[in-house]
Amino acid sequence: MEQNEEIEIQLWEYIDGSCNSIDRQRISMLIEQDTVWKDKYAELLAFNADISKSMELEQPSMRFTQNIMDAVATQHIAPATKKYINKTIIRGIAAFFITILATVFGYALATAHGSGTSFLPKLNLNNLNLGRYVNSTTMMLFVAVNIVVGLVFLDTMLRTKKTQEMH
Repeated sequence: MEQNEEIEIQLWEYIDGSCNSIDRQRISMLIEQDTVWKDKYAELLAFNADISKSMELEQPSMRFTQNIMDAVATQHIAPATKKYINKTIIRGIAAFFITILATVFGYALATAHGSGTSFLPKLNLNNLNLGRYVNSTTMMLFVAVNIVVGLVFLDTMLRTKKTQEMH
């Protein structure tokens, strides 16, 4: 029984043309010389011809491509950039660098020693009395402004989280 199955497998490879040239020559000699091989080859060849005549390849419908495109069009694709770029982090980094640049520029202006030909006026910071500007009223005003800015920032963050959860 296994020999018949092995013969069928080799004959199908011969009919399909999937065997190499050495096997092809060997099988063609076996078909010519051995009656078992010849009968099985004739049977499989007739079966192959019968299947080829009766089977038609299925063609997709005329609107197949359009149906696929319509199905894809209904899907909503979210933009990827909103998911990966956080604007508050970018603003924080920008604020950090602007603060550093302003500090360096201010330090450079404060330590510059101008001469009469310089375009900068000579600054005398020794006479500057900050104590007269920094008192309890200015500190309370500074704290109040910071609290308001913090509350606005907190409100903005909570609103963006709420809108992200809704989508």
